[in-house]
Amino acid sequence: MQAAKILDRVLFDRAYSHLALHEALREQPLEEVDARFVTEVVYGTIKRLNTIDDVLGRVMKQPLRKTDRRVKTILRMSVYQLLFMDRVPERAAIHEGVELAKAWGRGGLKGFVNGVLRNVARQGLPDYRALFDPVQRIALSTSHPEWLVRTWINTYGEAVTEAMCEANAERAYTTLRVNRLQTDRLALQEKLEADGVKTTPGKLSPDSLIVMEGQALHSALFERGAFSFQDESSMRVTDALDPQPGMRVLDACAAPGGKAAHIAERMNDDGEVLANDIHDHKRTLIAEQAERLGLESINAQASDATELAGNIETKTYDRVLVDAPCSGLGVLRAKPDIKWHIDPKEIEQLAALQINILEAAAHALKPGGILVYSTCTVMPAENEDVIAAFLKNNPSFELDDTLDARLGLETENPGQRLIFPQQYDSDGFFIAAMKKRGDQT
Repeated sequence: MQAAKILDRVLFDRAYSHLALHEALREQPLEEVDARFVTEVVYGTIKRLNTIDDVLGRVMKQPLRKTDRRVKTILRMSVYQLLFMDRVPERAAIHEGVELAKAWGRGGLKGFVNGVLRNVARQGLPDYRALFDPVQRIALSTSHPEWLVRTWINTYGEAVTEAMCEANAERAYTTLRVNRLQTDRLALQEKLEADGVKTTPGKLSPDSLIVMEGQALHSALFERGAFSFQDESSMRVTDALDPQPGMRVLDACAAPGGKAAHIAERMNDDGEVLANDIHDHKRTLIAEQAERLGLESINAQASDATELAGNIETKTYDRVLVDAPCSGLGVLRAKPDIKWHIDPKEIEQLAALQINILEAAAHALKPGGILVYSTCTVMPAENEDVIAAFLKNNPSFELDDTLDARLGLETENPGQRLIFPQQYDSDGFFIAAMKKRGDQT
């Protein structure tokens, strides 16, 4: 029942999957094995949604869209268990679907639920590889909206798009960032193992550990500030920024504070990190995170990033980071509901906002300083196009061609790096670094 209620909120009320799941498990705690099962059913059903709907459409006489809301949720989560969870017996998945219909006030439709699920079990998963149209084939086999698949094929080609979509359908890893001020990666790995948490070094960042077994959040090491939770791609933003001890750094869109904390750690907590966010309650979250990690160089403030030019001194910061609000289409493994809720028109609106924030934050940078722009999306309209527009309007800035050396990654466009989710089993991410010419007064 808990999984069904969470799915109902996400699919029909546009709740965020990770927040809805966290809230439900906090209000009604479950044994660890049950919590894992609910988590997999929720995320798995959302990830495979249009594949599941296509399967249901093949066995139902009436259109799925006309089906009762609760019954639709029950059918979707039951089909996920039937077709994508090997350890759930067929009979058990069908039985639980029927029982849930009765328990959730839809007992009169239990025969309908039973019949549909038996037909799904009998027919199985279609072979979508036989579809001729690549957009439809990739959309149904990996469960992505057709408009998104079409956009990516037009931009990156069919092979890259298919690999990206397949990666998005995989389980997201939990990744830890080592707090270098307290420990190192090997020492933290050994201490975590003593706590029952097995990890392996990440592929992309020397500060990362990937959790393979156990619950790192329950380790006392977290409360003592030995590590934070952060994706590897996101960690590389600090490498791009290259903060040094004694510097003044502005993080224009800082919440929840992970990058600001990473910056302060790299600076040995020597200097100033102004962590700005538009929401006052998130300023509190940033301050709490800094306290947990033992960082005193972070100063959190609440301010609209588009108005930074009038709120802080100009040309006073050595580094400026704009980790911009974006569509989030690079983090679909962890937040699969995004792909069903995002509207293509929203991306145009986001691009306009991103340029405005860059323009405002750039005023804070000293001549000779570095401005880094990053997003957790793989949409050119929010990435390369934003950088091109900013550089066109700001001739005092130029792409920093030393970015490749700092990241240790080859790029086709010096000064810019797009990380695909299939490359390192991390989030899709875009990072661009720009220098402000030193002769500006």
